[in-house]
Parts: sequence; structure tokens; C-alpha cells
Amino acid sequence: MSYSQITFSRVREFLMNANDSNLERRTPMGAPPTVMMFQFPASPKDNYNEVYPGIIIGDKECSKNKRHLKAIGVTHVVNCCQGIKPNQINTDVTYFRDSGIAFHGIQAMDHSSYNMTPHFNMAAKFIDKALESNGKVYVHCMMGISRSATIVLAFLLLKRNLRLMEAVKMIRAKREVFPNEGFIRQLCILESTIHESP
Repeated sequence: MSYSQITFSRVREFLMNANDSNLERRTPMGAPPTVMMFQFPASPKDNYNEVYPGIIIGDKECSKNKRHLKAIGVTHVVNCCQGIKPNQINTDVTYFRDSGIAFHGIQAMDHSSYNMTPHFNMAAKFIDKALESNGKVYVHCMMGISRSATIVLAFLLLKRNLRLMEAVKMIRAKREVFPNEGFIRQLCILESTIHESP
């Protein structure tokens, strides 16, 4: 599928620069600059952040803590790293049943060759239905940076008709997210399918 290389480059550059400024801001006064061969995004300061009304992106820390999720008003969970392999969290519908939290699982791996596209529509529908019923959705992966951000971005494109750059800026203003390059490319393809233009 074709996509706009310009959009891809703009999104990637925006995320890299946003994370650069965060890294600089967090460097202690007088500390020598860190030299890195490959730059990773700054880790989120918080375990979770509400990035859009009713949508929280979070990490693994409270993903299994049903009491805490209920305390912060969560009614629905999207586990973007469901499974038993390394970098996955083994929760399902049964795990959340006694808490009344609705569940949607995605057995995704966080590498650029993994195809997230088949999960976009179902996850977007699940999130949209939750918001329509005044619910609050906790969308998580291991760190709340790549897989979960990709799913929320897909929701914003599919159900809120946002352009990718607009959606990225909105989420990045609330949380240090950085989908891997394969996921950014898949989101660019999604945008061009929706809008039929780069």
C-alpha cells in the first residue's frame, strides 16, 4: 500500500524533536551530555496519562491492578501486548470479569515488522463504544509508548477524523509516546486510505 513519505518523515521528525527537548530538560544541571549511537524516546514521567477525554495510555504497572483501575474510573481495558511471551501481559476477559471492566486484547509485538493494521478497526470500535457510554478506557502495552499509542492514534484517525500529524501532536502533548517506524508507516497508510490523498 502507498503512503505519504512526507507525512512519515514529518511525524518521525516531530517525535524525535519532541523527545530531544524532553531529554535535554531532564538532564541534571551540570551533568555531562550523554552520547548515544541510537536515540530512544524519553521514558514517560508517569505510569499513565489521559491523552484524550476518556482515553488513558499507560504502562504495565497498573494494568493488572483492578482496584486502582476502578479507582481512576476505568471501565474498559485495551491490552495491546496480550500474551505470555516476553514483553507481553497475560490478561483477558476472565481476568477483569469480577471487576466489571470490559476487555479487548491485541497480541502485538513491538517491532517494526509486526502488522498492527488488522487490529485498527476492532480496537477503534471498542474504544468508540466505551466513550459513547461515558466510559473511560485504559489502553496499555509494556511502557505505554509504542503499541498503545499506535492503537489510540488509529482510533483518532478512524473515529474522530483527525489527520495523523494532528493526532500525534495531541497525544504527544500529554505523554512521551513514540510508535516504532513500522507502526508510523502503517498509520500513514491508514491516513491515506481514509483521506485518499497524502
